[in-house]
Amino acid sequence: MTEKNIDYNKQYWNEFYKNNHKLTPSQFCVSVLTELADQTCLVELGSGNGRDSFYFSSQGFVTVAMDLSKQAIESCKQQATQRKIKHASFYQGDLTSSSDVGHVIAKARTDKKEGGDMAFYSRFVMHSLDDEQEQAFLGILSEQVLSGEKVYFEFRSKEDENLDKHFGNHYRRYVDTAVFKQRLDAAGFELEYEVIGQGMAKYKEEDPFVARFIARKVNN
Repeated sequence: MTEKNIDYNKQYWNEFYKNNHKLTPSQFCVSVLTELADQTCLVELGSGNGRDSFYFSSQGFVTVAMDLSKQAIESCKQQATQRKIKHASFYQGDLTSSSDVGHVIAKARTDKKEGGDMAFYSRFVMHSLDDEQEQAFLGILSEQVLSGEKVYFEFRSKEDENLDKHFGNHYRRYVDTAVFKQRLDAAGFELEYEVIGQGMAKYKEEDPFVARFIARKVNN
């Protein structure tokens, strides 16, 4: 199930990012920006075409990003070179692979400015993972995120399941937020902020139900 989903997602997103180069930052990205301390190094896990990573880096934050799609990462690297962006780096990898995620986070810890914080960002990723993958990803975050560091999540919640979608032909698992909160707690995270609703991720005629969580690591 997991391997099949990974292969399917690779194929879908490689095709998707061949033609999707919009770099306007998401609403979530702009809101998270106001939460970050100066000198923060941001790790984006599931960066897509890099629009949020590029925006974070344009605001002076060292940004290290990872995505499953080789097509998306190659495009991000080309964009970074063309735009002469020197403090954003991009890696292809699987969020359910401890070695892939660990490599990217280790790179970020090396790149971060002295005295700066680390923060982790994952937008519209959780609902693209199946249940087994979600648990694997949270387990990896539990191992890799240090006490006091925060993870910023945005994803489609259960309430969005029956609404119309602009892009409706790929895998989605609408996240049960009650279960997700239990898993965060079990992984050693404390929920600092949560909101579920519409009006936060509008795209053309679509206004999805999304959840936004800020989780702080409290146990190593």
